[in-house]
Amino acid sequence: MSDAYQFSDNRALSDPFAQQLSQQPPDGALAWLTAILATQAPALRSSNATLLAYTGNPDALAWIDANVGSPVAGQWGVAAALLGTPWPRILDWLRRGGPHRLMALDTLLAYRKPAVNMSPLEQIAAPVLPQAPARADLDAALAACLAASATPRIQAAVNSIQQHADDILRGGPRGVAVADLPRLYLDPAPFQDASAILERHETVVAGMRANLQNLLKGIV
Repeated sequence: MSDAYQFSDNRALSDPFAQQLSQQPPDGALAWLTAILATQAPALRSSNATLLAYTGNPDALAWIDANVGSPVAGQWGVAAALLGTPWPRILDWLRRGGPHRLMALDTLLAYRKPAVNMSPLEQIAAPVLPQAPARADLDAALAACLAASATPRIQAAVNSIQQHADDILRGGPRGVAVADLPRLYLDPAPFQDASAILERHETVVAGMRANLQNLLKGIV
């Protein structure tokens, strides 16, 4: 069964994944998804990583920790934030280096306040960093990260985190609990602020389509 989805991206997986969420407990949905991801090439697996969060299963974090690898797309960090990865674990990832360091930076950035450049489901879920550190501790960890490896990607990620630091450390309740992420994936409409977020997203997408059509008309 898993081989049938070896080359499937998150759009192709959407319907069968939704079926698993509606018919299986979180353990079953996670087992189904990880079996598929294990068959996929690293780049495709990375692009599909966000789906792990929508199983609503905290055990997905252990799978992410064990399987993150190059190329490290931002979806690993988004999944980790949606699953509520706390600061001590993120700090451990920063210190471990390699793919874990990149994922840690992406996770921190995914904890910023909801913004229009996030997916609608991420905006509705609005994850909040558990056990958030003091600003001085965050700055020290980022400085140590740069001292260990100051590649352009790491520098850009650190700059973005520093720009959004107040949002990342804001605290307070998250929009959707981890256990409710499967329900969010299946039907986001009932959740708080969903109507406005979904409507705004549709407006943005419609505008992009119109711009593309106008561009194509100009080429023709």
